[in-house]
Amino acid sequence: MQSFSQVVPIPGKGLRKLEISAYIKSENVKGNIALWCQVKDENKKSIDFGNSDTQNHKVTLNSDWKKYSLEFIVDNDAKNFVLGGFLSGSGNVWFDDFTITEIPFSSNPASKTALKYIDEFKEIVKKKSIFRNAIDWKILQTNLTKISGDMETIEDTGPALSYIMKTLATAGDHHSFIQSKENTQEKNSSNPTAREPESQLLDQKIGYIMVPGFSSLNKEIGVAFAEKIQNMIRKLDAKNDIKGWIIDLRQNSGGNMHPMIGGLGPLTGEGILGYFVVDGKTKSPWKYQQGKITNITVPQPYTLKKPNQKIAILIGPATASSGEATAISFIGKKNAKTFGQPSAGYTSANQDFKLSDGKSLYLASSYEMDRTGKEYKEKIQPDVLITPSTDKNTDADIQKASDWILE
Repeated sequence: MQSFSQVVPIPGKGLRKLEISAYIKSENVKGNIALWCQVKDENKKSIDFGNSDTQNHKVTLNSDWKKYSLEFIVDNDAKNFVLGGFLSGSGNVWFDDFTITEIPFSSNPASKTALKYIDEFKEIVKKKSIFRNAIDWKILQTNLTKISGDMETIEDTGPALSYIMKTLATAGDHHSFIQSKENTQEKNSSNPTAREPESQLLDQKIGYIMVPGFSSLNKEIGVAFAEKIQNMIRKLDAKNDIKGWIIDLRQNSGGNMHPMIGGLGPLTGEGILGYFVVDGKTKSPWKYQQGKITNITVPQPYTLKKPNQKIAILIGPATASSGEATAISFIGKKNAKTFGQPSAGYTSANQDFKLSDGKSLYLASSYEMDRTGKEYKEKIQPDVLITPSTDKNTDADIQKASDWILE
């Protein structure tokens, strides 16, 4: 990939809509071209991002000069644009005549259809977000009224929803997201990530299980995933004299936690494994019992020959969301210990809210708590912090975990 960028101060004050435009020409291109931009605050933290693809202004390949643009709604928190372009692939591309123009908000009110949809979205956030008390709802509503001018259809409401999500992010929520109708349908019928768990015997004594992220919400696919993990545990335990286990969650980016935890049930043990907590008060437990967690039930669940053997859980910066919840399911267990690097820090739990047009809002509506009562609002800090090895042939996390199991 070839890319370029430039930092540009954001003009104006107050709530405003800005258009970034540039002319693009290309020839002999095989790949993808995009205009892109990040919005940075005074601390150089990214508070918004968009490109030609995400804003539905896809660049036409191998064409003469043509104007393309991106739009951002910004306020006084936004200080600089980092804008540029990229070519992913081969060929020649020219970018020229970058301009930033303020576009006046329309004074015409939005339609009842658009307002109803925006209000539906806003009320979910206002009632269920764990960050709701950090938002000034009067200012938000005033700004939404300004932003939504001239919106006619539900499809027109994207900028208003994006503004609500950006307000959430400013309040501290970096986990919630909107999922398209198409992606929602895909998750209900398949597993888009489609990575399989792995297992092996280490040093002829240690059972190793790698559990990747799992995004499908389909019950049958979830049961099959959990059953596959349990069968791996069954095979390793039945055929070998296992001294301990390593559960590798370092590449588990999250998704649907229940098939992951259900698969690892023989190792987590039965009973309450953790809690979802709202406002530090209301606790809702998740538990594994006789092969079942929520709507996932593993047929003929396995029980370990020796249930008290040491269990090492590997975590790292890519361990996120439901991957972190899976790690939390082991924390507080007397024979378990975490190894590696701090996790990603998405330890809030997203609740799925179906919107009237088929989209889904995955909203951070609770935090997670381990079986001992410790609440997690930031990264999981491993029990044993390990500096990654500079030797590509050595896995320092596995080595330290193995040493602990066999000591």
